[in-house]
Parts: sequence; structure tokens; C-alpha cells
Amino acid sequence: MNDLLVNFQSIDILYFENYSVLIVHYYLLTEGCKNIFKFILTNNSMKKAFAILSLFLISGSVYSQKIHSTNEILKIMSSSKIGYQVKMLDKPVSGIDYSEKLNLNDSYRIVTDSNITTSPYTVNTKAEPKLQKAEIYFQAKDYENALAAYKTTLEVDSSLYFIMTYIGQMYEKNRDYQNSIFWYRKAISKNYIDYMAHWFLADNYITTNNLKNSIDEIVIARILNRNHRRIKQSMNSIFSKAKRDTTDWYFNPQIEIKKLSDSTVSVAMDNKWVGYAMAKALWMYEPGYSESMGVPKGQHSTLEDRECLLALIVAQVNAKTKINKDPQLRILKEAAEKNMLDEYILYEIILPGNPSFAFQLSEKMISGIKDYVLNVRNKRK
Repeated sequence: MNDLLVNFQSIDILYFENYSVLIVHYYLLTEGCKNIFKFILTNNSMKKAFAILSLFLISGSVYSQKIHSTNEILKIMSSSKIGYQVKMLDKPVSGIDYSEKLNLNDSYRIVTDSNITTSPYTVNTKAEPKLQKAEIYFQAKDYENALAAYKTTLEVDSSLYFIMTYIGQMYEKNRDYQNSIFWYRKAISKNYIDYMAHWFLADNYITTNNLKNSIDEIVIARILNRNHRRIKQSMNSIFSKAKRDTTDWYFNPQIEIKKLSDSTVSVAMDNKWVGYAMAKALWMYEPGYSESMGVPKGQHSTLEDRECLLALIVAQVNAKTKINKDPQLRILKEAAEKNMLDEYILYEIILPGNPSFAFQLSEKMISGIKDYVLNVRNKRK
């Protein structure tokens, strides 16, 4: 299929009872108008690639003073010095493998009224030999002596909060769930980002028939270590017991945007992802666009995600796109309707690629993401 390189001037839509007519006024940069109109009439794929641009003329309410409507996005592209080549994707875009992007339980955070700081644990010279002794006992499955050694380590340095989680594990190994739950909760109270404590606490709650609290804790553990395979397995097991949807997926936009030259950008997309692709093209390659939105060049802001997602939703609504069988799009729409778009952005877009960002989230924000997971993404069947 040939690419269509145009500089858009304006678009009109004429509505009739059963169909609409798209009238495009443009400068064609690559070939004569007569030839391109003939091509549109004889090539169905080109007709689709061209006609989907009409979606940007109809936008919903403006969600934020800064965010552009789909109509404004099109106008910016129309007046741009950049020529945008618009075409349909030749094949689906493969998803990114995030399985190696994992957090370690090697840091703690301090929360004040003004900021959140995260620091790595440091084991001092007095505590180190005692910790090593405890680890030797643990590896030998001598849990009673390991428990005593971990407690001694904590007595030497009470700031090693992860030791509280290890103590909880030792009680759990001995099936003393009352004490294991006590120590996991104590570890969380000292260091909320201890994903292991949340994870193990969830498993202990399941063992003691506390399904409700188990659900909460396993979701928090998943937020704190978004790509951890075993946490995901625990969450699926707990959700199955709670009769919740266990469908899992990663955000995977079906678009390909490439800079072909200083004046030409290729924008390829699936027809469900039109609005997202157009907005993303501006953020990536339109000169001065990100700066005009208050975002320095080369930096990422969730404002970019929000604008692209809203453009995506508006385009789908206007086109009456069927998205019921596509969970990432169906759940996106529901999240926006329930005013949980920010939570969608954090859980689906930010955390998979940058899992350590969770350590900078307040407990209130983490709770909001948890509510999104339980009320939108993995709600009861």
C-alpha cells in the first residue's frame, strides 16, 4: 500500500441518515489530487486509513484546561511544518517483555509532610555477622535457630525493617500464623513499600480464612512489584477463590510512529488506536509541542498519557468502535467513566516499565490504584 503524505487544511463532514461524507481540503505533497482520489475509491485499505481522520472533528468535553480536544489535535497537525504519513498497520505490534523489570526488597522509605525519600538498607558491622548466622540457619531449614538469630540481629539494629519480614517467615514456617501476621504487619507499619511483607501477609490471611484482607494485601504487593511472576500467581489464586476476573494483560498500543526525515513522520495504526496515534505523534515529533504543554523536551509526563488516552476514547466513541473483546481498551473506557484514568495510567503504563516508581507513591495513591484493580480491572464476575 502506498503512503499518503498530506498537509491537512480543513475537514468537513456531511451527515445523512445512514452514512456520512468526508470532505478533506489539503495540499497533497507526493502526487496529484486526481490520482489520489481515484486511489481512495479503488483501494479499501486506503479509504479506511483516510476516513478515520474524520473522528478528530468530534470531541467530548474538555477534561483539563491544558489537554487538547481531538479537533485541536487535528488543527495542530494541519498547520504543522511536518508532513504526517498516515497508514494502517501491516501487522500487530508485539508486546514488551517486562519480566526482568523487578524491584528488590533492599530499601526503605521515610515519609514526611513534604516529601517521600527512599534509601537502601545498610547493615552495620555489628549486625552483619548475626544476620549471616541467621541466613545459614534458614538455608539449613533450622527455623527455630534462624528465628532467634534474626531477632538478635534486629536487637542490634532496629532500623533493618526487612528483618521483621524474615521473622514473620520463621513463624509462618512453624505454622504460628498469629505471630507471623503480627510481624508482617509490623514490617509494613515501619516500611510500607516492603512488597514481601504484603505478599506473605496476603498468603497468611488466605490460610486463616481472611479472604477480604488477603485480596487487599496481594493487590498492594502487585502494585509495589508490578512484574513479579510469583506475586501474579498468588494474586490469580486469591482472585479465583474470590470469584474475581483473573484476566491479565499489558498495555500494548497498536501504533508505530517513525521519523522518516526532518520534515516527515510516519504514523501507522490499527483502526481502534487512531486518536492515540495522532496525539502521540505530536508529543513525539511536533516541534515545541511538549514544551507548550509545560513538559521539557526529553522528559515524560503523565499529562502526555492522559491526553493520548482521552483522544483514544473520544475517537472510539465517535466511531462506535467495538472494544468488548479487547480488555485494555474496554477497561480504559470504564476507568475513565469512573474517574480512575490516573490509576489506569499508573498501573498499566508507568509501573510496568518503571516498577520502582511505586516506592514514591503515597499510601493514598496506592490505595487508589488498588481500588481501580478491584473495581474495574479485576472486579467480581
